[in-house]
Amino acid sequence: MEYDNSLNLVSAPGKLFFVGIGGIGMSGLAQLLVSQGYSIAGSDRGLSEPGKADLYKKLRRQGIRLYEQDGSGVLAESPDELIVSTAVEDGNPDLVARPGIPVLHRARALAQAIANTGAQMIGIAGSCGKTSVTGWIASALHSLGESVLVVNGGYYAGQLPDELPGNFMTDTAPRWAVVEIDESDHSINTFSPDYGVLLNVGNDHYEEDELRRVFAAFLGRCKKGIVCLDELRRLAAGCTVPLQSFAPEYTEKAFYPDNYAMDKQGISFDIPGIGHIVSGQSGHHSALNATAVAALLKMLPISADNEQIAAAIAAFPGICQRFEVMGTMKDGTPLVNDYAHNPEKIQAAISTAQERFNGPVLAVFQPHGFRPLEFMREALAEVLAKLLRPGDIFCMLPVFYAGGSASFKPSSEEVVAQLTAKGIAAKAISREDVAKLSLSMNKGCILVMGARDSSLRPWTASFIGR
Repeated sequence: MEYDNSLNLVSAPGKLFFVGIGGIGMSGLAQLLVSQGYSIAGSDRGLSEPGKADLYKKLRRQGIRLYEQDGSGVLAESPDELIVSTAVEDGNPDLVARPGIPVLHRARALAQAIANTGAQMIGIAGSCGKTSVTGWIASALHSLGESVLVVNGGYYAGQLPDELPGNFMTDTAPRWAVVEIDESDHSINTFSPDYGVLLNVGNDHYEEDELRRVFAAFLGRCKKGIVCLDELRRLAAGCTVPLQSFAPEYTEKAFYPDNYAMDKQGISFDIPGIGHIVSGQSGHHSALNATAVAALLKMLPISADNEQIAAAIAAFPGICQRFEVMGTMKDGTPLVNDYAHNPEKIQAAISTAQERFNGPVLAVFQPHGFRPLEFMREALAEVLAKLLRPGDIFCMLPVFYAGGSASFKPSSEEVVAQLTAKGIAAKAISREDVAKLSLSMNKGCILVMGARDSSLRPWTASFIGR
């Protein structure tokens, strides 16, 4: 749809209406704007989804008014501006209800709302891990006594006030604004942070060469400093701000995790130059994420020694749906829910499950859209061919369809046929048949993966005690 990229956010206490307020990014921004004194209302197609009931309850507690996405909310509220994401298409009832209302993209509204705080912005980008690292940086800064605002693409797993879902938090007069930056719709181009973190470049929403161009431009807009994966340093060529890299293993001048180990309680590792860290997180990728956090904390002008930084990193409680152990089946089989939705994240989740639990992994994946599945199908086959062990099974649920225009290609059955033709133990399967398979196979854990669909987490929890 068309929206005006030159449009500015109205001043508080202006009236804003969010079309699709139940989205993780939209609801986080809505809470930020409420905290700045705006009058906020919104609609969502999933207003009756059981998996989002807690989110909507907490938004209402903050004074946000919610409507069905049928145009009634726009008519009732008469807002100054509509806030939309890229998922909102022409013909949406809320857009049609009052066609003269200015329409502002979520990313532009977020960038202007952050600028209005006066905080220094830390933007976290990359194909994988940015939600965890965003939460980890904010948590660590808060543990170090810094005043922080965070807008994230996932829910913080620690203690929060009753009215906060966990994808937005703020201290009074924050010094730092820690923000997850989304590349999926090129809205990353809206942001010019003070400090930028680039974790990796994968293959998800579009081709890798284009992703590299987008991420290089992001680094070029960073004003005060850059932290990036060591092998991506060349994307920062020409940048004049300080750069600190991190790496999965020893690399000259890069921070890296050493002496890594994992047990059923979590992970432990050393970051040379920082210290020893014991964390409740899981997997080597989490140790690498922690190393990126450490690299940034050492770059920022804050008063903290290495021991304090190590303790602040260790204190992070995690993010919901990031290798979240929900409970166990009656036979003791652990049940894990993870937001993995591209080949790199799927690889990290499955390899972590293999490492942490004894026995075969029943890996269940729901693709989060037809276009992303088309982009990832070849890379997914390469990952699974190397990753799956004898006894592991990769199950693919039907593609999640959130509405709007779609090609409806490829189907999960088509991709699974491609996988099985390459000798990969894969099944196209329904949720009902997953339940049957879970009772019949020898398994070390059940790992449910997928994004966007709020029902996946409670569905995983429904296996508890079976």
